[in-house]
Amino acid sequence: MDLNVTNIESFPNGLAINWNDEKDSFIDYKMLRNQCPCANCSGESDVFGNLYKGPEIKLTENAYKLINVIQVGNYAIRITWGDMHSDGIYTFEKLRDMDLSE
Repeated sequence: MDLNVTNIESFPNGLAINWNDEKDSFIDYKMLRNQCPCANCSGESDVFGNLYKGPEIKLTENAYKLINVIQVGNYAIRITWGDMHSDGIYTFEKLRDMDLSE
């Protein structure tokens, strides 16, 4: 069975996710934002394995505020943060690995 989200609910401090395998997850916003998977935040590797990152961005309190969550296909979500950063696509597998409820 492919991993899929059945429901996402936002709370003041994080996201609650219900999965199609009947497991529930909770992920803190700070963890989500600090582990943003976009090329600027996490880096991007070339064919030789060299990692390139954009300039380091000092995250303010606003950067950890959730504005919007949308599903991307059947494999991920995209989050818009309070600083309007929205480049990261969080795969369902990555979200499951970030689960704090285990």
